[in-house]
Amino acid sequence: MTSKETSAMTVPQADTLRARIVGIVLHSAEGDLSEADLAAAGWSLSGVSYSSLSYIRMIDAVENELGVYLDPEEESERFETIEGIVGLVNEHLGETTGA
Repeated sequence: MTSKETSAMTVPQADTLRARIVGIVLHSAEGDLSEADLAAAGWSLSGVSYSSLSYIRMIDAVENELGVYLDPEEESERFETIEGIVGLVNEHLGETTGA
């Protein structure tokens, strides 16, 4: 197996990663948010008034569960939507696997 094939296998599939991120976001809101609410807001965290404490919990959970370091100050605009977070995490996972 080539290193490229190995790298591709370690980066989660997009749908799986998205589902994990959505789960983390919902869990971080501690019951104040449902997937239906998030979908109705166009998957925008600011659209559902996601709290600053929820953001901190979410970033911590993503880092711990997915093994990436996220800098909320440097990449703040990417944390506004589920797609932005997924893209950011995907980029970091690619960096850690050498993809």
